[in-house]
Amino acid sequence: MEITLQLSPPLSESIKEVANKKFKGNLTAVLNAALEFYLDKDAQNRRQMKKVLQQIRQEVEARGGIDEKDLDRRIREYRRAKYAKTR
Repeated sequence: MEITLQLSPPLSESIKEVANKKFKGNLTAVLNAALEFYLDKDAQNRRQMKKVLQQIRQEVEARGGIDEKDLDRRIREYRRAKYAKTR
């Protein structure tokens, strides 16, 4: 795939500088490394979020779960409190 980018002069200069220092002037390698890093971080964030959510679910289940009415009540209370803070 070929992509054409239009970058601001400061960003362009920064990328050229990194390319020259770390990638023997290869701009494509710089952008590939940046994208791979970004995508890897994004995947790590998703895995971490799933882990946290699973821990929360396990804790809720261990405490006896939560019924739908209680959940609705808690959501309403949270929204009221949040709305009251924004006034």
